[in-house]
Amino acid sequence: LGGRNPAFVTRNTDLRLAARRLLWGKHINAGQVCISQNYTMVDADVADEFVEQLRIANKEYYPQGAKASPDFGRIVSDHHFARIKKMLDSTQGKIVIGGATDAATRFIEPTVVVVKDQNDSLITDESFGPLLPILPVANLDEAIRIANEVHSTPLGLYAFGNKEEVNRILKSTTSGGATIGDSLFHASIPTLAFGGVGDSGQGTYRGKASFDCFTHRRPITRTPGWMEKLLDIRYPPYSGKLQKMLATSTIKPNFDRQLRTKYGITDYLRAAFLLGGSGAKEGLARWVLFVLIAAMAKKGIDSRGGLPDYLR
Repeated sequence: LGGRNPAFVTRNTDLRLAARRLLWGKHINAGQVCISQNYTMVDADVADEFVEQLRIANKEYYPQGAKASPDFGRIVSDHHFARIKKMLDSTQGKIVIGGATDAATRFIEPTVVVVKDQNDSLITDESFGPLLPILPVANLDEAIRIANEVHSTPLGLYAFGNKEEVNRILKSTTSGGATIGDSLFHASIPTLAFGGVGDSGQGTYRGKASFDCFTHRRPITRTPGWMEKLLDIRYPPYSGKLQKMLATSTIKPNFDRQLRTKYGITDYLRAAFLLGGSGAKEGLARWVLFVLIAAMAKKGIDSRGGLPDYLR
């Protein structure tokens, strides 16, 4: 649906804040939200502490356990329950939080799994469920590389870190939308454009973006009759016409055969005086053409009683 949306947690992150927000974003509707993060990459130096903060937040959200909580949902169908459970059974990672399932009620406990690499089933496939794989990484460069390899055009992206780190993430990745320091937030503002990029979707909608998306901008031109003399050059026969046009419009190169620029202040003044012409004749011809155009334009305007309303 939304793709394999990544989340980044650097060593400079407020780990408790990130844990609470990412866990919340992954557990809304039992994880069945297309823009929720599919996996979270965490700096290896703080990975253990981040997992501990996830455990604390999970206990705070569901003191009596998620199954007994009225605030935690169930999987929408038996088919999707079986699909998500298969992903959980196939992982090579270590389940550190949750993991319980109940087919009769289509319940899958909020589950955190620490995986070894990006080829784990919980990362290669979109879970669309309450599974939160954690992938420890050596540094931010590795995290960015993995995100681009797993899915280079996800629907959402979530970045936690200092300003410099967040800017690096945003400049080095592509996504339909992004939230800094939170989960899902960019999709919660009804007037903010929402959409994907690449295989996660094309175009955006909501608010003004909806009108832009579903509006066709039709280019229209109008050629008035008084311009016909100026346009006569485009009609055959062309003998003599094109040579004259080239002679009055072609600018000689401003460098010699050794590619040395020959332009100085006098050359700029000369070009301005001659309207870009390469010589006195060309300059004079351009001035004559300029005056003719101005005169014909004025005549056309006067004959119609002045400027049209849309030009006033």
